[in-house]
Amino acid sequence: MSTFGALFGLSLSIILIIRKVSPAYSLIIGAVIGGLLGGFTLTETVAQMIDGVKDVSPAILRILTAGVLSGVLIKTGAATAISNAIIQKLGEKHVYLAIALATFLLTAIGVFIDVAVITVAPIALNIGKKLSIPKSILLLVMIGGGKCGNIISPNPNTIIAAENFHFSMPRVA
Repeated sequence: MSTFGALFGLSLSIILIIRKVSPAYSLIIGAVIGGLLGGFTLTETVAQMIDGVKDVSPAILRILTAGVLSGVLIKTGAATAISNAIIQKLGEKHVYLAIALATFLLTAIGVFIDVAVITVAPIALNIGKKLSIPKSILLLVMIGGGKCGNIISPNPNTIIAAENFHFSMPRVA
């Protein structure tokens, strides 16, 4: 596919989205027209689109699942119960540690940081509301915990770091 086709398809998708066309349809239309202008046949264009969806689908499903879990935590009151327990057990002084540790543990076992943050967010937001902690601080605490978990988990970042520093995986993970 030519650069022109890709840029035209992307531009068309953006214009359609700005004009309030459904983002899903806008992206499909942009991809088809971009592929055709880029030199692919219709069959090749559709095949490329299917290959692209196969690559992205697992990430989308992880994020959707985390969103569902967050919704369940909020709707059932579990987020409130968990946040109250954290404040009672650890005290106001250690809530940052609890939030960071929760995100850390999720990423340490291989959950991607975006999914970990979405999962921990309802609990963190309840704690923030009760203790008047700004959302930006809560987000930084969750990202910090997630990044610490990324360092020790066997994820792509750790594998690349091990290769670049010429360490074996057991020494890094």
